[in-house]
Amino acid sequence: MPRQIAISDIHGCNRTLLALLDRIAFTQADELYLLGDYVDRGPDSKGVIDTIWRLQEEGYTVHCLMGNHEEMTCHDYDTEKRRGWIGLGDRELLASFGAQHMDGIPQKYIDWMRQLKRYIEIPGYILVHAGLNFKAPDPFSHPESMIWIRDWYEDINRDWLGDRLIVHGHTPMPMPLIKAMFKHHQKLPAQDIDCGAALNHQSFFSHLCAFDLTNRELVFQENVEAVT
Repeated sequence: MPRQIAISDIHGCNRTLLALLDRIAFTQADELYLLGDYVDRGPDSKGVIDTIWRLQEEGYTVHCLMGNHEEMTCHDYDTEKRRGWIGLGDRELLASFGAQHMDGIPQKYIDWMRQLKRYIEIPGYILVHAGLNFKAPDPFSHPESMIWIRDWYEDINRDWLGDRLIVHGHTPMPMPLIKAMFKHHQKLPAQDIDCGAALNHQSFFSHLCAFDLTNRELVFQENVEAVT
């Protein structure tokens, strides 16, 4: 049976992403939803984007959202171009491109980041990087919140949300809390799936999480970037 699967906050952990896709046996019949933050922190930001492009070229269905780190990367790139400032950008991000400065990142990667969507709605779910601003008359009208907001659960408007579940990342959460959230969607109609993939050596973090939306299952993959 084809599945819809969500993953968020890969943060340059390309080997871990590949290991997770292998673990869930991702196929061309499935749909993969990536909720942003492909770059920074981990060792291979370029490789993560290249993997996404390769999968799409090979016929896999991969939908991608923007995270705050993509927005920051584009901002740093533009600032360097416009003002000539140096020292911008994440060090690991630049190293993955073999670049000293932001202008060493090929334009096609920046252009790809710029065109990413802020949210996707599918039956039963709203997929977004950070969350929704329920203090706005229409939560969909506040795109900046979709990639930056934190501490928004208490503001959820259940009448507006209906029977949909909000799936997001952005705020790293230890694995036991992610699993606890998963058991209480009736109480809190949201699911954080950011398990701090690039937060090495921190208890209950350093995992990438896949949420099988079709079968309502969580799958975790430990960070394997340092494995030789």
